[in-house]
Amino acid sequence: MNKVTDDHHRAATGLTADLVEEARSVTDGRLLRTPVVPSPALSEVFGVRVHLKLECLQVTGSFKARGALFAMHRLRAQGVREVSACSAGNHGKGIAWAASELGMKAVVFVPRSVDASKLEAMRSLGASVELSEFVGYDDTEAWALEEAERRGLPWVSAYDDPAVMAANGGTVALEVLEQAPEARTFVMPVGGGGHAAGFTFMAGLRLADTRFVMCQHRESPGFQLSVDRGEPVTELPAIETLASGLEGGFGTRTFEILRDRYDEIRLVSEEEIRNAMRWMARRHGLIIEGSSAAAVAACLQNPPIETVGDVVVFISGRNIAMNTALDVLGGG
Repeated sequence: MNKVTDDHHRAATGLTADLVEEARSVTDGRLLRTPVVPSPALSEVFGVRVHLKLECLQVTGSFKARGALFAMHRLRAQGVREVSACSAGNHGKGIAWAASELGMKAVVFVPRSVDASKLEAMRSLGASVELSEFVGYDDTEAWALEEAERRGLPWVSAYDDPAVMAANGGTVALEVLEQAPEARTFVMPVGGGGHAAGFTFMAGLRLADTRFVMCQHRESPGFQLSVDRGEPVTELPAIETLASGLEGGFGTRTFEILRDRYDEIRLVSEEEIRNAMRWMARRHGLIIEGSSAAAVAACLQNPPIETVGDVVVFISGRNIAMNTALDVLGGG
């Protein structure tokens, strides 16, 4: 990408390499450097070496703790002591954990469809959690933004914030490039786009020949629709899904970054997500949430994903209610 375009993206999104390095300095030592492990089963599928980046082993069970910690650290340095956020679960859990680490308070607004285990975790970490009357994320976020403004609470976006992108995606990119230096193909689940935007931005600065594969729910493909229309589709109707982290519209800043950086979009069905969850339990002994499973589901599709070099598949989270996990795993 040329300098003019880089300057344009910097001005439009606020995301820079320096911000990613700052995020790493803040999160190092407080969060885990999650492992990258080989996947013999997926290597057999692709015919090349495939690795799993296990963000499901992060301290809160997902990568979202990275962005929450960094964004709140920066706000705390400005004198902020209480924040607000909207979440389908993992961002809220990250916000609650970061608040406890930093001695801050947090109000998290969640849809009434929120996973029970995530709701319990947010409350146990000390956050004030408020359930909306809405099932979907987008309606809940619209209400939450109004409430945050009414109460005068600073807002920490789950994805459309440069600090969140820098930590959720950028710091993960720095780790992966060190842990799997031969990797050039990266397969990731995509919801609002924060992780994908930060990752592709930073990896794209370091590597010349890459393939970035975005994996979305077929019934809520915010990024695909944004690409089709040439502008961010920020709101979508609610759907019932195991992959609640992928449901809803796409970010404005994240679209500005990703529109020029992705190589392929894979859409997966609810049944493919369920099958991928069972596949991961059977082949890797890992219980993962539906949003994570979207990337695995894409890897199991035909025709197969086109690859360059080694492959890294992102396992983004493990937070799922036990009864839901048992229901899914008992189905196959």
